Amino acid sequence: MAALPRPRLPDGPVRQLFDALHDLHHQAGWPSLREMAGEVGCSRTTISAAFSTARVPRWGLLELIVETLHGDVEHFHRLWLAATTPRPPAAETAASAGAPAAVPRQLPTDVRGFTGRAHELAALDPLLRPSGPAPIALVSGPAGVGKTALAVHWAHRVAAHFPDGQLYLNLRGYDPDQPLEPGEALETLLRALGVPDSAIPQRESERAARLRTLTADRRMLVLLDNAHTVAQVRPLLPGSGTCLVLITSRDTLPALVARHGAVRIGLDLLTGEEAVALLRTLLGGRVDAQPEQAATLAELCARLPLALRVAAELAIARPRLTLADLVGQLRDESRRLDLLAAGDDEYTAVRAVFSWSRRNLSAAADRAFLLLSAHPYADLDLPAVAALLGLDHTVAARLVDVLCQSHLVEETPMGRYGMHDLLRAYGAEQDHADAAPALTRLADHYQAAVALHDGKWLVRELPNLLTLARTRPSHAGPLSAALSGRLDTLGQFGAALALHGHALDAAGSPEDRAGALNRLGVTHRRLGDYAAAGEHHRAALSLYRDGGDLAGQAEALHGLGIVCWRGGRYIEARDHLLEALALWETLGDRTAQGTVLYGLGTVHLQLGEYRQAIAHHVRALGLHRDTGNQLGESRALNNLGAAYERLGRLGEAQEHYEQALALNQKIGNQVGVAVALTNLGNVRTKLGRWDDARLCHDSALPIYLEAGYRVGEADSRCGLGTLELRQGRHQEALEQFHLAVTTAREIGEAETETSALVGLGDTLSAMGQREPAQAHYDAALARVASTGDRYEEARALVGIARLHGATPRAAEAWRRALTLFDELDLPEADEVRRHLAEL
Repeated sequence: MAALPRPRLPDGPVRQLFDALHDLHHQAGWPSLREMAGEVGCSRTTISAAFSTARVPRWGLLELIVETLHGDVEHFHRLWLAATTPRPPAAETAASAGAPAAVPRQLPTDVRGFTGRAHELAALDPLLRPSGPAPIALVSGPAGVGKTALAVHWAHRVAAHFPDGQLYLNLRGYDPDQPLEPGEALETLLRALGVPDSAIPQRESERAARLRTLTADRRMLVLLDNAHTVAQVRPLLPGSGTCLVLITSRDTLPALVARHGAVRIGLDLLTGEEAVALLRTLLGGRVDAQPEQAATLAELCARLPLALRVAAELAIARPRLTLADLVGQLRDESRRLDLLAAGDDEYTAVRAVFSWSRRNLSAAADRAFLLLSAHPYADLDLPAVAALLGLDHTVAARLVDVLCQSHLVEETPMGRYGMHDLLRAYGAEQDHADAAPALTRLADHYQAAVALHDGKWLVRELPNLLTLARTRPSHAGPLSAALSGRLDTLGQFGAALALHGHALDAAGSPEDRAGALNRLGVTHRRLGDYAAAGEHHRAALSLYRDGGDLAGQAEALHGLGIVCWRGGRYIEARDHLLEALALWETLGDRTAQGTVLYGLGTVHLQLGEYRQAIAHHVRALGLHRDTGNQLGESRALNNLGAAYERLGRLGEAQEHYEQALALNQKIGNQVGVAVALTNLGNVRTKLGRWDDARLCHDSALPIYLEAGYRVGEADSRCGLGTLELRQGRHQEALEQFHLAVTTAREIGEAETETSALVGLGDTLSAMGQREPAQAHYDAALARVASTGDRYEEARALVGIARLHGATPRAAEAWRRALTLFDELDLPEADEVRRHLAEL
């Protein structure tokens, strides 16, 4: 019983991880390497290296060690993530939140024993231009020829030339299921560059623009592996000439060369000498002892690096056999597959190597290989592998280690497991007697796991969850229902659209179809597409009514109410929400009642019925607090603040906004954080706290822009316009108000459009531009005619009155404004009376 040696490390996340691991070993009574190796299912050397080598172990191994020592796995996973996440330099850490300063170091591990390819490496080296724009390079060639190995090896050689980081992304262009979509690829790259999940834009074009912004003037290397088409690659190209892009593909991608000036480097089979040299690197003296047999082995492997490495691993595992014996066995296997091959098949030799390698696996490892080749997902973590294999984590880890050592499975730097597409295609050709139940186990694992893990896990597994929904219709609806709220809170609107769309396609009953339609309506509303949102909610309502589903009707009516409110149809919105509220009261669902009351209070605010608005929000706040619905509580607080602000009770409004901000920060609702900041910015503008107001707006707007939440974007620009106007910065105010009007019109947001039109009139009036100012006031009044928004009507009339000075037209505008403010019982009425008295 003794402590194990600790690596000497500087202060930081890596040292914290190793300190915690050694402390856990102490707390467990210092079990020996033999004891731990027996429990984990690996060698003592592996355990010793995990404790004593200054390199962070893969997560799968660390997880098993922690479980063996009865430690807190979740705690260690957080430490491991911190230790394996690249840290930006101190200077960049101090960069503004609007410009993430992450310096990614994403290159996969360099290829062990890389040999040959001197000509191709020499062709790549001139791409390191000391000046001028960095080019795009394409390495193309057949499957298994070593494109990725060459690109990764060269990238490691030249990494020091790219101090701002190296990005790596496998585009899965030739996976049997489907390639990585550009939007998903952009999301992954943005996350690597430090953009938080909730701040990644939803539209592909906006993601591409964000990528170009983040890479501008940065010296970076971007390695895009396994591209399928130019269309898959084009959105991922940085706009700056300072980034070198290295692409691998089986295709020659002529459009990439013609349109983007890419330098193409063709990669063919290894030469005979290079193939033997690779075997010599891997097998050492056995090749020199039997050079002719080594040359024959290279030819039987088709001189493909992948096949050569698999064959070499077999030779290493069987040191007593001569190369002649191995060549004989492989020849027999090739003849057998030749007889089975239909026509010419350039990969028969590769199949022979794979088939030969399988014969040297245990039955359990061979079964694991076949099942891992059968699943449709990009890669799997260890719990998913264990579910697929129907084994516990320890046994599953032991089997995938065997497959990794045999080069039949690849482990990613994040401790996940995947497979070369040639191996996957080979495995798919084989007979999978228990593939169907294995895939069902894996699907059930994902279905159950969504309720057990945090948002970080959810975002990491979203590609696999979407694949599950697409390929397993029976899981699409339950996943859509289970993840709807979490995706909404995380701002993952694009993923939500895809998931709910799969659920709609898979719906087997009117009830399932209605649920998917309603969830799609909510997501379209978040993205500002009110027409699509209303269409989906109406379709859901019809189906729910046909089936007599009262809860479903209430949900659809609530969605319609919010859409009508956003579009300025306040009476219609009120009617829908009152009907929804009555249904929820009948059903006794207090949480849902609070949610509807929040919307109803907002509609009454727009109708100028402030006391009723406050009553609804206070009631909603109580219900949400009683039921523990913190998201609903934060929304009620925000809207109570809006009602108090309208009534001139600015201190109370600010207090409620601050409470909403703190609560949204606590629950991680980024859009809610931005809404609270916008509201705080507006009230602080009214209080004359201009610096504080600007800080709020400047913090909120990037969240809206990057989350694709266009309602908030319009509101934020309108608030900024008001602030600029108050400070006499008229050109800046015009710019913000114009942007607010444009955005509001595009999404049909009536209230913000009207408010921004009045703001434009006020700004132009302050600049002495009377006719344009009048035109914008008139436009605001025309918009009010369709919405009935008396508050914005009164504001427009005040603007007209100020514009026309001591004239009869001004007096008439003041009188009409006074009537409206009196009806609304707002403090602005006193100011209007003073102006009338002066006239």
